[in-house]
Amino acid sequence: MSLRKTIEIEGKSSIESPFGLIDTGIKKFSTNALCKVVFVQGSKDNVNATVSFSDNDVQYSRQYSFIPSVDSNAKNFIAQAYEHLKTLPEFAGATDC
Repeated sequence: MSLRKTIEIEGKSSIESPFGLIDTGIKKFSTNALCKVVFVQGSKDNVNATVSFSDNDVQYSRQYSFIPSVDSNAKNFIAQAYEHLKTLPEFAGATDC
């Protein structure tokens, strides 16, 4: 289970040269990233889910928290993490893959 989402990234950019790394400033770009829950930890009161974002040269992770359902018919915490992500404005338009 994972999500696919176009994300915008801003960060420091540099290029490698024979003289070492050359800072090229702050850059913004968009990428169609694969978003995957790679780790969950928590309790019935709160779960922290680590989500990995990756696409070709881009790879980073971020943590999200939510209050899980512990009803007897509730999905596991990983499935609940994906459901939570889909409720966030940041993941609007994400598709299942």
